[in-house]
Amino acid sequence: MKRKFRYISAVAALNAMLLVSACSSGNGGDSAAGTNPSSGGGTGSSDKQVTLRFAWWGNDARHKATLAAIDDYMKKNPNVKIEAEYMGFDGYNKKLATQLAGNIAPDIFQFTYEWTVDMNEFMLDLGTVKNTLDLTKLPESALKDFGSYKGKQIMAPSGMFAATTFVNQDFMQKFGIAADTVWTWEKLIEEGKKIHDKEKSAYLLSADIDVINKLILQPYIMQKTGKGWVNDDFTPGFDKAQLQDGLTYLSNLYKSGAIEPFGDSTAFVGKMEQNPKWVKGEIGMLVDYVQSYDKYKQAIPNAKLGVSAFPESPGAKQSGNAVIAGTGYSIWQKTKYKEEAAKFINYMINDKDAAQLLTTQRGIPASTVAREELQQSGNLNADISKGLDMAVAKKTIAPNVVSTNAELAQVVKDSIQQLIYDKVTPEKAADQILKDFTAKLNEMKAK
Repeated sequence: MKRKFRYISAVAALNAMLLVSACSSGNGGDSAAGTNPSSGGGTGSSDKQVTLRFAWWGNDARHKATLAAIDDYMKKNPNVKIEAEYMGFDGYNKKLATQLAGNIAPDIFQFTYEWTVDMNEFMLDLGTVKNTLDLTKLPESALKDFGSYKGKQIMAPSGMFAATTFVNQDFMQKFGIAADTVWTWEKLIEEGKKIHDKEKSAYLLSADIDVINKLILQPYIMQKTGKGWVNDDFTPGFDKAQLQDGLTYLSNLYKSGAIEPFGDSTAFVGKMEQNPKWVKGEIGMLVDYVQSYDKYKQAIPNAKLGVSAFPESPGAKQSGNAVIAGTGYSIWQKTKYKEEAAKFINYMINDKDAAQLLTTQRGIPASTVAREELQQSGNLNADISKGLDMAVAKKTIAPNVVSTNAELAQVVKDSIQQLIYDKVTPEKAADQILKDFTAKLNEMKAK
């Protein structure tokens, strides 16, 4: 049941932010290159000649950066040759599964947590090479929630992302709002109403339908339930009263004038940086993923852009803002060179030279060593790290794959739009969502 579903889901929406560059197929094909495994970029500790196969997916930019890192590693570890096998994302899963089943898998391969149930038995427990592979520089939540399975550490996450609140600090100063304001959901309405009453062209917040669903409604409810959006048994992680409360909040958010009218913002789904009101400084904040910082800053070059903690209800049971670390490196359990493979992964995630070569091609580095190196060199904005660190510091529940289903999301988004346009009440919208949501979950469970 779950096994089939994981294959169907392929790349879940929450992981798509990390995979987006990968999914645009690069020059594909299998290419060979030499390389070297070393723990921190130092000279290899053995004179024994070793050849390691390393497979990954990505686009041309990722391929180029990875090949450069491989070359650097081999120069530092002349006893190791790394054969690069790279391609676009399409077909990677099927090819890797075939190789694993046929005992011809690469020694090291890029992996996503969504394939864990199907492939974990083929993967080395990285805990057995902990003296070579230092995972202490990665957040425990990333290792536990995305890299482990039944007590076995099967993946070393390479990158992470989470949502944050992007704040136009000039806007806030104009309306007398302190830069260090701690935002609750109710405070958004309270301050947003004051702003719009004072200046009708100004709105504290703007959001497209995807953000409204995933980064406002869902966290609002999950903070109160302390559960995931969907339970592992394919049942909703909320009841009608909790859903109705969240929908009532959304309705009040729009009616208060705190958020830009939906009809005006809907033209900028996935491209809110192009919203004229954001460009003109008439919107104070946006909720989005931390790696979106640059595009929002570029749209307001003369204003100061900052980040603040994700909105949270008083007494919240969790943040509802999951830190996603769904992609990383794994080792085939039948490799002849476990220590050398671990050494190479350690280089890829923890080495400063590797960090400069790989930059953010696999997301914002999960390793604090790599992230700090990029930040100090100016290759990673400090606010991006700040937004990520604030999310990491909060308790949250990692999303299961079921929660990311696009059809489930559409069920909710359809009712949200009817609610915003006053075609249904929060109660009626809650009834409709629960009915369709549950029906879809039952259908998925039966597969």
